[in-house]
Amino acid sequence: MIITDGQITAVSRDLAPPAGAERIDLSRYTVLPGLIDAHTHLWTGPREEHPSDALAALRARQAVEYALRSGVAAMRILGSQGFIDVALHDAIEEGDFAGPHIIPAGHAISIPGGHGDFLVFGPQYAMADFYTPLNGYVNSPADAEKAVHLQIKYGALVIKMMPSGGVMSPLDSPDAEQLSPEEMRVIVEEAHMAHRKVAAHDENHQAIADAVAAGVDSIEHGAGLDAAQAATMRAHGVFLVPTQYIPHAVIDNAAKEHLPDSTVRKARALVDSMETSFRIALAAGTKIAAGSDQSYEPGKGTVLDEIAAEAQYGMTPQQALESATIGGAELLGLPRLGTVAAGQEGDLVAVAGDPLSDAEAIKNVRAVIFRGRTIVAPH
Repeated sequence: MIITDGQITAVSRDLAPPAGAERIDLSRYTVLPGLIDAHTHLWTGPREEHPSDALAALRARQAVEYALRSGVAAMRILGSQGFIDVALHDAIEEGDFAGPHIIPAGHAISIPGGHGDFLVFGPQYAMADFYTPLNGYVNSPADAEKAVHLQIKYGALVIKMMPSGGVMSPLDSPDAEQLSPEEMRVIVEEAHMAHRKVAAHDENHQAIADAVAAGVDSIEHGAGLDAAQAATMRAHGVFLVPTQYIPHAVIDNAAKEHLPDSTVRKARALVDSMETSFRIALAAGTKIAAGSDQSYEPGKGTVLDEIAAEAQYGMTPQQALESATIGGAELLGLPRLGTVAAGQEGDLVAVAGDPLSDAEAIKNVRAVIFRGRTIVAPH
């Protein structure tokens, strides 16, 4: 394979390297396209801290650099604070430091007390300046329209909305509906007018139904999905991002991470439903893109864990790998990623073992090439 100026220019068994080319031998490994994580967040320090946007951005740089070293060529960041995901996207594209392609969402669109609201202050604290459409909080269709406009104004390349409650935030429940059907329709219409896709956090049946009816582009998590909904999603090209790894990670690491009892309880209540919905989507032929729902705290969970989890809970290893390459590239709108071929971007991950027969082998990363540059040297 020859990579010239960050692009694959030739792939063949017998190639004469150009004069002066750097030669890298990956023949001991299985070589894959750079991986794509369709659902991430950003590590900004210890969970209980609320850092300034400036400090959060400095810490989050470590997260995206860790993602790149893990073999992630692109990541969709579905909700962060202070538009730090946009700042990281801009800095990487300007060449300030090496990082994966980032598709930022700015602030996820939710409701006060809904999923993503981690503030537990009493009503005696005036919070009117915080619960605004700029920060993603809406109370009406008009607020929803304004929230979309403001996320896009400040750099969002995808819109994330929260039709249902979730696991990690303390004030909501996954079985609760948060955004009205009208609010969702406004969000999707305004986003699509600006050529932005909409990702919908959905963890119950009715929230999925309303989000799909509104015209979203992806359902995140998908607990409560039934066969009819999966068929509708397939017919309309709506992706499922199943995040199979995250509920198990919450349950398994609860004590070590000092997670609240409410978070663990909600994860336990959802884990079986998420697995069932995943299998339903597979059977229906619904499009699937891998998303880890990880914040990329250095040394912790990544899309590598999600690939292995997808294979454990119903996919073949090949399907799991395709969800983190071809599927992710389609969902994120990155056609030059996801495959190894002439004309594609020069992003490669080399792993020890054969992940097509054992999905766990994907975790044995031995080399990473991004845009033709060596990020992790063969070892």
